Amino acid sequence: MTRPTLLVAGLSVRQLAQAAAREGFMTIALDAFGDRDTRHAARRWQAWRGFDAGDLLDALQQAADAGALGWIAGSGFEAHLDLLAAGALRLPLLGTPAEGWRLVRDPRRFFPLLKALGLPHPDTRWDSAPADPAGWLIKDGTACGGWHVRPAASAAGPGCWQRRVGGMPMSAAFVADGCRAVLLGCNEQLVGVADAPFAWRGAIGPLPLPRDVAAQIDTALQQLVPACGLRGLGSLDFMLGDGGVSLLELNPRPGGTLQLYAPQAPLRLHLRACLGAPLPAQPVPQPVHALEVLYAPRRLRLESPALQRLARRDWVHDLPAAPVELAALEPVCSLSAGGPDADTVRALLRRRHDELTELLEDCPHELPC
Repeated sequence: MTRPTLLVAGLSVRQLAQAAAREGFMTIALDAFGDRDTRHAARRWQAWRGFDAGDLLDALQQAADAGALGWIAGSGFEAHLDLLAAGALRLPLLGTPAEGWRLVRDPRRFFPLLKALGLPHPDTRWDSAPADPAGWLIKDGTACGGWHVRPAASAAGPGCWQRRVGGMPMSAAFVADGCRAVLLGCNEQLVGVADAPFAWRGAIGPLPLPRDVAAQIDTALQQLVPACGLRGLGSLDFMLGDGGVSLLELNPRPGGTLQLYAPQAPLRLHLRACLGAPLPAQPVPQPVHALEVLYAPRRLRLESPALQRLARRDWVHDLPAAPVELAALEPVCSLSAGGPDADTVRALLRRRHDELTELLEDCPHELPC
């Protein structure tokens, strides 16, 4: 029996392609990297840089003509919502429609909605900068990954201003059917890369939450899902501090923590929710996993022997498919770890990060062969 085919598109779709392969689907993958894992998992990979509209629409039409089930949008569409909507006319979009993306990614609409629903969030403004920028951040609602978040006192330009709140940055992974949601788990967000203190570099989870905190997150999701028309997998970013939860951002798509939830078959959960099947029961606790992106500490070139050496570690992912020259702070690869609890996983992740960093540090031009 032929496996159903999905098209996945975004800045990087490795986790989507691997989830599809694990869960019995064939994929056509479009992204900017084409790493080894993506090319191995996908039936076909196509280079897609700059979110070129013609390339995506042509690929979607070809997939539709070949009988593909639909397509899933990954990271990067936040700044290309017209393309998201146009793509849905070529092949069914399996996920939140473009209008839902527009609502949650526009701070002028999203934060008034939070206020109207009585959900906790930081003071946020978009019409004028605060008189005293100390303690404020400036953000770009069309960006993702946290690289765009800067202290307002040291930045200028368009964006929205948000009062900085203390606590642990976290994210709640969920699956929704347009009416309600099931919380799959919560992750600690790992942030901070060089001089970008809010840039996303990984996550650890799922982690247990106090009962009252989990209830706050669930309440928020049950209100936001019907208000925004959310479908399929998504994530809700929040700060967890002494004062409780403060909601920051909603991502209406499968996020960068998909592989942390592999035991739950997340892509099947996504498709079932999008196609009208009942939502799953509350998931049982699972082991803790972690994922971290390793960024180049300086300009370097990775040759084939070095890539092969890295590929022998089964906890290394997203490796370039061919020799490549990387600028400082470009992603080299990602690494993962797992274990019975967060402390164990965090320590293992740190050891593995240090191991790879040492390899990069030892040679100024390329990894030792």
